[in-house]
Amino acid sequence: MKRSFIFQISLVLLTATFLLTAIPQARAQAGGDVRRRTIAITYFRDEVKVDMGGTTLRPEAKGEAKVERWRKRNTSEIDIRVENLIPAFNYGADYNTYVLWAITPAGQVDNLGEFRLSGGSARLKTATAHQTFALIVTAEPHYLVRLPSRMVVLENRTPATNKVEVQATEIFFTGDSGRYYTDSSVPAMAERDYNKVPMELLQARRAVQIARLADGERYDPVDYKDAVRALERAEVAYRQGANVHEVGRIARDSITLAVKVRDISEERATAAARRAEIARRDEDVRRATENASDLQEELSETRTRLQASELSRTNTEGQLNRALRDAADARAEIRQLQSENDRLRNEIARQDRDLASARTRISQLESQSSNAATSLNAANTRLEEMERAERERREAETRRREFEELQASISGIVKVKPSENGFIAVLPDNFFVANQTSLALKVKAKMESLGQVLGAHPKWMFTIEGHSDPRSAAEAFALGRAQAVADYIAAFGVPKSNMRVESRGASVPLSSKRTRAGRALNRRVEIVFIAPR
Repeated sequence: MKRSFIFQISLVLLTATFLLTAIPQARAQAGGDVRRRTIAITYFRDEVKVDMGGTTLRPEAKGEAKVERWRKRNTSEIDIRVENLIPAFNYGADYNTYVLWAITPAGQVDNLGEFRLSGGSARLKTATAHQTFALIVTAEPHYLVRLPSRMVVLENRTPATNKVEVQATEIFFTGDSGRYYTDSSVPAMAERDYNKVPMELLQARRAVQIARLADGERYDPVDYKDAVRALERAEVAYRQGANVHEVGRIARDSITLAVKVRDISEERATAAARRAEIARRDEDVRRATENASDLQEELSETRTRLQASELSRTNTEGQLNRALRDAADARAEIRQLQSENDRLRNEIARQDRDLASARTRISQLESQSSNAATSLNAANTRLEEMERAERERREAETRRREFEELQASISGIVKVKPSENGFIAVLPDNFFVANQTSLALKVKAKMESLGQVLGAHPKWMFTIEGHSDPRSAAEAFALGRAQAVADYIAAFGVPKSNMRVESRGASVPLSSKRTRAGRALNRRVEIVFIAPR
């Protein structure tokens, strides 16, 4: 009876575990990968011209990309021009700009940069570390999107040359689910009004809206409020007539924060769904436990009936003994029967003792098994904590060592000075053409070395700050030099998402002297690196 009871409980628990495990697996299998047949091209060495053709969304669109593979730099440099595009908001109020993507046959997507339209045309110079990839252009809400939308307006065609290898295959990649892109109507604001508003401000408005739709106020309220405040500051600066660079700088901060809010909110929403799934599992286990309790009650009732039967048998035996005592003429037979009866009773007693001993042994084994399971769980928990702590320590040590190697490598190229949170690489005035924003030819070797070092450390984020001496266009002058450095470094495979370009104008001078040497000392570009924590 007990063995049957344990089997029924095990069956209930196994069934509940199977159902609970199958539910998340079924959901995971219903993924959102986007199927699209396109042309993946493998580039070797020579420059190749690749035509870009419009899709059904914009058949009139066209473009041409010049792609050149640099083996030493391990990058594919891309110079692309596009024509006959219309403002992105024509595909819906959710879209503000166009983004160029590189997609590998393995489904890896790479945001290569944003197109700024001028009369339906635009040009973009960028690079990717991939050698085999397809090029597509999509309409997007802002330039910092991580996954392409479904609004594909341009894609590469098969080039008419034997300098490349073409793979006509069905590329699978994980695109944006589109659940935040719900407004397919053209916005009420006229196109001329869109042209008046800085592009970064339009994108920041949409990025904050997406963060709100992702429930950022609930899952990441601090960063969400910071993103909203940054957007409000950009709106105020725009209304007060601030220059487009200042409005764009503030708006970019809002976009960065909003993207962070969306990522964190989606991660935490997934974690909440998992916790709810665990709660549902716990409820099923509770119901299984209740079923086990019902089975236990049935077992108790069966035992009670068995005891009643045994009592009845005892009464019958007493009646038999009385009858045997009354039968004087059958005493011999009675003695024989009594002897047999005694033997049977002794056998029953021995069996009862064996049964009691077996029950005691079973209880001891169950207790030992429970204690062993508890000890094992505790040991596993401690081991996991120790492994996690050791892993985190090793990762922190690796990040610190890599940061020191990065600092040592850069210090061998340009002057490096320590900062409160890391170090600063200084590019002095003589790195640039006099009173211009472009880099001087004489520093090409140093800049290539600097780009290669940064390209070899793609995980580090840094800020490129432009500084100027007092002059009428100090902000634009400083920003132009900083942007020139960023563009040069990006050509070596450094992701643009790793760098922030800012202008300090003449607000942080190194020298207060008005001499030529003092003013030259203030004209510099600083690359700020923050040490890992």
